[in-house]
Amino acid sequence: MAVIPTGKPILPFTPTADENHTPTVCKACGGLAIGLGRSTPGSKDPGYLCKPCIVAVGDLTKLDRLSIYEVKALEGGRAAGGEWLAEKGITDVALLDDLDILLFCKAIWQGCSEGVREALRDAPF
Repeated sequence: MAVIPTGKPILPFTPTADENHTPTVCKACGGLAIGLGRSTPGSKDPGYLCKPCIVAVGDLTKLDRLSIYEVKALEGGRAAGGEWLAEKGITDVALLDDLDILLFCKAIWQGCSEGVREALRDAPF
């Protein structure tokens, strides 16, 4: 059974620039960043963002809050992961083998995407 790695957090995506200070990934979504960033005090990383995230947030001070789409994605992933575990009768994820870990992640991933699609169906645009 493989151990799920721990250590470096998944979010935010850092560093957002390479050794030549060229933008690489968006701090918010991991997409292709442009040369506009939002760094935190004391951080050496410029916190570059991609164009869609810059447009979406409008007010960069609200970047740390989850959008309704992120919340719906998280709720969908949680529900799908819970259903998958319930179907397998598993109550402790430490008991999952390599294949089960991948299938569990797949269920969560699909649940997240469905949550976003559900939120977009109700979008005002």
